[in-house]
Amino acid sequence: MSTVLLSIVGLLLVIFVWQTMVRPPAPVNLRSDVGVRRSLADCEGLLRLIHSLQQHRGMCAAWLAGGQQFEAPMRGKRRDVNHDIEALVAIAEAEAMCDSPCLTPYELDLLDTQWKELCAELDGIGVRPGVDDSITRHSLLVSHVLSWLKSLGERRVAPFAGPAHDKLLRTWLDTLPQLGEHLGQARAIGSSAAARGDCSPAERMRLMFLASRAESLMHQAIADAPRLPGALPATERVVGLIGILRSALPGSPHAPSAEVFFGDATAAVDAVYAWMNACEDALRNALAPAKPSAG
Repeated sequence: MSTVLLSIVGLLLVIFVWQTMVRPPAPVNLRSDVGVRRSLADCEGLLRLIHSLQQHRGMCAAWLAGGQQFEAPMRGKRRDVNHDIEALVAIAEAEAMCDSPCLTPYELDLLDTQWKELCAELDGIGVRPGVDDSITRHSLLVSHVLSWLKSLGERRVAPFAGPAHDKLLRTWLDTLPQLGEHLGQARAIGSSAAARGDCSPAERMRLMFLASRAESLMHQAIADAPRLPGALPATERVVGLIGILRSALPGSPHAPSAEVFFGDATAAVDAVYAWMNACEDALRNALAPAKPSAG
């Protein structure tokens, strides 16, 4: 009996030593501090690429519709997109080492290939795409990156945010990026119509849908994450753009020029991105480890 008791005590001692000295510490504190900060930075990189793609889409649409003044800034923005894609290589490689990667090098290479093929066609290699085709292909690229953003946030940040920050996280990862994308699509369609001097019934219907959806997303963001810095100026810009989409499109009285419309739409989109930054700052502060009190 004493031999059995000694064996049990010895086994418990071995387990205790393994847990306290051999087994690596639980990753919660490390990942909630270092790992989550890295994941937040990775999300920032994806948002930069989304922003650049959206801007290029709008400039390209206006240029294809006859706005030659958009060509130079469009080519400059193309360099930004290339840089933003290159910056994601390290993120994709790190994700590939995870059990459930949110983004793989293969997926990034595929997006890069599709992007470069589009640019080559815009430069006249092969058949140059029309306005609608260009907007559609840009939007598909944006949708891929938006899905990576949502996946990365849900898998790498959400587990450490907790239920108390669900709405804040959803606002940053989904609601505001979707708001920016709806406004970005409206910018592209509206800029091309303004450059052409005419808004077709199909374009008008699409713009009405985008305006309605953007308004709904804006109200959802306000309800889920109220009192964030940047929310008020962003909502003012968004409401102003929605008003233009509903009452001052090409073909209507007091319709803005392509340059003016693009500028107003860009101010609204950029204000939404500033709202996203405020949302991320609030999330980063909420996830920061508590500092020990002095004394």
